Amino acid sequence: MNSNTYKTLTVKSLTVKSLTVKSLTVKSLTVGMLLLAMLAIGDVSAIAQTVQAQQTIEGFVTDEAGKPMGCKIYIYTPGGKKIQINSNSKDGSYLQTLSEAGAHKFVFLDYNVYRKEEMVDIAATQKFKALKRSFTVQTIIENAPIFSVRGFDRNSANLTSDAKRKLAEAGELMRANQQMRMVFVAMPDEDQLTPIKAKNEVEHQKAMEAWKKAVKKVKKGKPLPPEPERTPDPVDPNVSLMQSRLAAVKAEIKDIKSADERVTFDIAAAPSMATQAPAVVEPVTKGKKKASKKTAAVKPVVVATTSHATLVAKIGKVKRLFDQ
Repeated sequence: MNSNTYKTLTVKSLTVKSLTVKSLTVKSLTVGMLLLAMLAIGDVSAIAQTVQAQQTIEGFVTDEAGKPMGCKIYIYTPGGKKIQINSNSKDGSYLQTLSEAGAHKFVFLDYNVYRKEEMVDIAATQKFKALKRSFTVQTIIENAPIFSVRGFDRNSANLTSDAKRKLAEAGELMRANQQMRMVFVAMPDEDQLTPIKAKNEVEHQKAMEAWKKAVKKVKKGKPLPPEPERTPDPVDPNVSLMQSRLAAVKAEIKDIKSADERVTFDIAAAPSMATQAPAVVEPVTKGKKKASKKTAAVKPVVVATTSHATLVAKIGKVKRLFDQ
């Protein structure tokens, strides 16, 4: 075998080896692609199994008496999405499409509806479903009572612990219902003016008796002593007290949002506060004979103890806070 023949055989041998290597490489690539394809098919199958079909939820929103209510509905999905819709004011109906499974929070609120939260669980499904769910809300009614307490220390503007607690609860209610209006009414503990007037009347009558005696002792031709004048009616102490009480309430609820627009204050007479007539001087009899003017006595003025509420809260005007 010559040298040329050897070289040729050598090249042929190398060529065959190279082809063998390429063949193995192609086979490896083919197997890899097949494995990837199988994995992809498995992933698609898994994804298909977790796809959530869209569902609709519909129903009606009514009040306690079954009256249709139009209000805002906020839906918070498990994925953190917030959806806002409105129920129809004519029939209370609502309709919404949901694409997530799990617990959804429904929040109902409006200027005329107390805030309400309800959880609705949407089941996982690959088939479309139409869910039915109705809700009942509580309407906000003008002048509806919120609380009634003994709000202050007697004849003072210091708030009681009960009043502070009730005002805090009212503040939370207004924060939850941000279009709600409220009226706070302060009342006095008792009639403070009548006893003062009665005391002044007693003093005036005593002065008149003394004056009459003095007049009788004046000799003929001598000037008479001046007749005593009545003391002018004093200012009712409850007037300034009520202003101080309202100022104390304002300070306690100062953190309520838009309080200037949503809160009003009023003053009312105490329901159990009876007006007392001024005391008068009447003769006191001894036996069958009437007593002389020297034995005249004054009837004492008795101030009844009261325990009525001195701070009341109620719902104010039911209307939108801002025109929309």
